Amino acid sequence: MDDFTNYTWVLSAHLIGVILWLGCLIAVYWLLRIHTHTPKDAQDQLTLMERSLAMVMDLAATVAIGCGLVMALTHNSTHPTTSLFGAPGAGWFHIKLTVVVLGILSVHGLVRARVGRFSRGDLKKKMPAWPWTVLLVSIVLVVLLVKLGPIWFKPAS
Repeated sequence: MDDFTNYTWVLSAHLIGVILWLGCLIAVYWLLRIHTHTPKDAQDQLTLMERSLAMVMDLAATVAIGCGLVMALTHNSTHPTTSLFGAPGAGWFHIKLTVVVLGILSVHGLVRARVGRFSRGDLKKKMPAWPWTVLLVSIVLVVLLVKLGPIWFKPAS
């Protein structure tokens, strides 16, 4: 297989991982939001659904991050030996990574911690509303940076 075919497979796996990751993250977040408002007999079922989706969320995040790192480290620009971390005009990529880590991964961690707490029956703290805003803003920024970042940060010729 040639490099383009390998890249296409890794990109496909990355996109599938991202879609599953964000889909599960959104679903688990909203299940947690309604969890404390449901009758006691439904809470056990919600806990099972939250834990199952959280497992898929973790696996999908691992695939997305792993494939994203492979693509970044094997990036072919005008300098074939340079990864995307040091490529000219890759400032957009560093901003994207910052948004993913501070925005999406922080919400992921908060959701995962709350799933664990709710599984143990600790329902004292409700799921806050602010992670929803952080997640949505982060997703929009990542999409804009991936699509327009290379144009915005194009090195001067």
